[in-house]
Amino acid sequence: MTQYKGTIFIMDDDMALQTVLEYALRNAGYDVLVARDGQEGLKRLETLAPHLVISDIMMPNMDGVETFQHLKQRLQDDGIPIIIMTALNRKPWFADLEAEGAVIIQKPFEVDRLIGLINTMLG
Repeated sequence: MTQYKGTIFIMDDDMALQTVLEYALRNAGYDVLVARDGQEGLKRLETLAPHLVISDIMMPNMDGVETFQHLKQRLQDDGIPIIIMTALNRKPWFADLEAEGAVIIQKPFEVDRLIGLINTMLG
């Protein structure tokens, strides 16, 4: 049995990716909670206390950049890391997000690499 390592909250409208990440992270010892977009995610975070948040950039209702601005205000003071996933090629404004504390990971990515990054961030 894998030792519990913490709770990861994933916001992404791609159900296939959400399922893959949820399966892999659970196997790595994490509890996983999910939301379909930033709006739903922020509402759920009112009652959740995750150890790390993963958000896509391109989502319906509220995109990942706007979601990050809200997340940053709510979570960063508590030291909760935020990973942003994107299929976009690197944009100049990525540097602004990174300067504000986001870790950006390009899609497609190796799930094992993401788990390694999460283990490092939460270790």
